[in-house]
Amino acid sequence: MARPIDANAAARRISGHLNGLVRDIATLTRALQNAAALAAKRGASGGAGGPPRQRRALTAKDHARLKLQGEYLGLMRHLAKSHHKRVKSLRARRGYPPAIRLARRLMK
Repeated sequence: MARPIDANAAARRISGHLNGLVRDIATLTRALQNAAALAAKRGASGGAGGPPRQRRALTAKDHARLKLQGEYLGLMRHLAKSHHKRVKSLRARRGYPPAIRLARRLMK
């Protein structure tokens, strides 16, 4: 024989679920309002609508520095892990050119 349905218990359970949904919808509404306010503060469409930023022009000195740094990083990538500490400490003490020379020597 089937158990009788407790209508009051079922109503309480459903009411609890509905209250949870109402809370979730309220939280979602607040989150969307915050996102809209932030987008409005940044400008239309989340900051993409403004004028594009201009990049600072690289000076010859900056370009040379970045070229050395890139060469150093490229060599470090191919060095054995056992040599990394030695090359990094030399770079910290004396700069990129001596570290690059040492890294090239260690690769052979």
